[in-house]
Amino acid sequence: MNASHPTRRRALLGSAVFLLAGRAASAQQPAPAERPPGPPPQALSLADARAIIEGAIAYARQTNRFMGVAVVDISGETIASARMDGASSRNVHFAEAKAYAAAAYRQTTESMSQLYKTRPDRYFGIMNVMGDKVYLVGGGEPIAMNGVLVGAVGVAGLPEGEDEKAGRAGIAAWMNSKK
Repeated sequence: MNASHPTRRRALLGSAVFLLAGRAASAQQPAPAERPPGPPPQALSLADARAIIEGAIAYARQTNRFMGVAVVDISGETIASARMDGASSRNVHFAEAKAYAAAAYRQTTESMSQLYKTRPDRYFGIMNVMGDKVYLVGGGEPIAMNGVLVGAVGVAGLPEGEDEKAGRAGIAAWMNSKK
């Protein structure tokens, strides 16, 4: 079929009208407003992350222990992390994986660790899909502001049950600094 065939000409003409109408419609719509520079509303800043880290480190110092700590945004991207003098560098990697899991699943990694017993299919599904991106043991705590998730903190290197307390202490120190 060539372009001179009546059916083909109508199809080409219809396509051209459709494309031109689309251009006219898009030209009439206002340009989307640009977001002002800086973090989106209710996002954790670097200063916020550092306040959380310092609060968690202060908790660890009270017991003369060493740890790694990380703070991530809602997508699990690391905002800041730190390793206390004397702590293993792997603790930062574990802390980042705990924080990532807490942000991604919007719950504590302590509660997620129970999936091993209650929902092994889900636990192993997460581990198989996410690999070394998540670490499903206690120490990852989601962070909410006004009921909206803004990130998560992960702590690794302290005795069982203490990672969570250090993370919560970091969140509390940050919340107190906002008052």
